[in-house]
Amino acid sequence: MTTVLAAIDATPSAQAVLGTAVAIADLFDATTVALHVREKGLAVPHEVSSATGIELREISGTPVDQIVAAARDQDVAALVLGARGARGGPQPAGHTALEVVTRVPKPVVVVPPHAQAPKQLARILVPLDGSGESSRALEATIELAHRRELEILVLHVYSAATVPAFADHEPHATWQWDQEFLTRHVATPHERVSLLRRLGVPADDIASVARQATADIVVLAWSQRLGSGRANVVSETLARSSIPVLLLPVFRRRGRGNGSCSAPYFAACGLSA
Repeated sequence: MTTVLAAIDATPSAQAVLGTAVAIADLFDATTVALHVREKGLAVPHEVSSATGIELREISGTPVDQIVAAARDQDVAALVLGARGARGGPQPAGHTALEVVTRVPKPVVVVPPHAQAPKQLARILVPLDGSGESSRALEATIELAHRRELEILVLHVYSAATVPAFADHEPHATWQWDQEFLTRHVATPHERVSLLRRLGVPADDIASVARQATADIVVLAWSQRLGSGRANVVSETLARSSIPVLLLPVFRRRGRGNGSCSAPYFAACGLSA
């Protein structure tokens, strides 16, 4: 049985995490299972899961280790957890969330504590930096969203050095550039696919564009490595986003006849079919 695991705690954000997991499970044709790791005897109210008829598994131990171990089960297609317990303005994701996302080699959805869980996914925001690597990493996600007839918003943020030189900024020239970008970086048919262009810095613009476009979720591919100079876009998006962020780990796997290739976990495991 394919499942989406919702790691919930005893904070008010548990409901948003659970609701988001249900929406993600629908995308994967999976079943939602809630997981609560007890610390110091604190228990999560059963009403959080029982109200929706979702199975609740309770275990004891260190939250990070227990969540990572449960997520590694072969039946788990994706993990959903809260960014942090406290509400407020832009602030870094909590220690538990950061530890988990760097250790679970599967799709992980991080839900802000103030997020409103979507009843179902209808519109996703997919930032693409224009490189072949990011396009390949997100290809399976875009294909899955297309099959489910979701609206796909492709965001490309260019700098002053990379802004296209449109001929007199004519609408036709702009349209041609958009079509060329989509053809080059989006392999699926382009109905229900829109390209949003911004001039600036991706780490600054993704969360604000997501709000303006009323997207249900942001999808980012990343290397699962945090630290100085690494994953700045991921870190800033997690800190600023008001909607869930789906992180897809990109890894190297052996291909047939041509060495290795990059692919997100669920595409390599056939979970996008």
